[in-house]
Amino acid sequence: MDERGWRPRWWLFAVFAVVAAVHLAGGGWDSTTAVGLPAGFAATLVLVFVRRVPSWVTGEWESRPWSRSWVRASRNRTIVALPFALLGVVAVLIGLADHPPHGTDVLYAAFVAALAVGLVVVLVVRWGRAVRTLRLLAGPRTALPARFDAGSGETGTVTFPDGTRAYFTLHDSPRELIREFEPAGTLHVTAAAPGKVLAGQPGGDEFARATLRVPRATRTPSRSSLKRRLRLRTVAFAAVVAAGVALEGAAVVLVGGALPWVLAAPILLAVGATALWRTRVARAVRLLAAGPWTSITAATMATDVDGPVSGWVVFPDGLRGRFHIEYCPPDVAAELLRRRRLWVAGAPRPGDVAVGLPEGDTFAIAWLAVTDRRARRLDHPRF
Repeated sequence: MDERGWRPRWWLFAVFAVVAAVHLAGGGWDSTTAVGLPAGFAATLVLVFVRRVPSWVTGEWESRPWSRSWVRASRNRTIVALPFALLGVVAVLIGLADHPPHGTDVLYAAFVAALAVGLVVVLVVRWGRAVRTLRLLAGPRTALPARFDAGSGETGTVTFPDGTRAYFTLHDSPRELIREFEPAGTLHVTAAAPGKVLAGQPGGDEFARATLRVPRATRTPSRSSLKRRLRLRTVAFAAVVAAGVALEGAAVVLVGGALPWVLAAPILLAVGATALWRTRVARAVRLLAAGPWTSITAATMATDVDGPVSGWVVFPDGLRGRFHIEYCPPDVAAELLRRRRLWVAGAPRPGDVAVGLPEGDTFAIAWLAVTDRRARRLDHPRF
């Protein structure tokens, strides 16, 4: 698949707005604000619209080929950084216990405490993933017969030992590893079961993260059930927020001390996880509500596309592009094979879109990308 086109980092405007709102709520408009807000806004403009900004500034870590040596180095760096992060959490808690904040200082204290605890959680998760990855790589491998999709190199089908066929997708795979997989027609994986596995040559240093899916496990919810799911998840999110506020308030009133600050971190994590859980359904609802269904010409080299599928599309303005569907329902596959077209909700555009049939109840999330060189013209500046 072609690399996804770059777009401005619009989410950084939201970060600037939150920081500015906290500062104005705490101190109001003063001389520091008069200088800091314009300077911060100028820095935000640079981070949003300048493409080549260091990844450690924006958090957009570039994908890289995976290797055992890189995972070991990541594990070692995490082990070195974790004690310093724990010392930071202890220092924050001691400071809050000795000098309890009052008034608007509570907002700043909660923000600092959440950052300190969140850093520890991130480091612990990264360390756990690195240790698990190294343990899997040191274990046995299973050789599965594989067939790669034409023109893709990262998607195809495998056959489990019991004869079940599954679809695989390689993520951030080194090109040298793909060149070894394709001629041999074999994937050496850490587990011959649906789910996320590691693929690589036995004894080799490089590996790829792969996802194995069987057709019956790739069903997406129907359109008619999406709004009901969204309402249920919205209620669950509101319940988690209300329970968190009640628990935090009870801890402040009844116990006091450092306990409310300790509880703030898991409460914020629970709220964030529930919000992410709701966002997954809300995103599908938003894509389906993008507008009336539009037909675009599409084709694929595969002959059986009831799983992940890649191919070519022609946009209404004549530009050529690529598409990838991770979960392709049977009716969408039939329309693609028989009539060589995809139905897109709303105007076809690069990025994630909803595809389906206007009269059907199933849908899938597809990724579209423009590959035509004419997209670089001035009338298509976003590509």
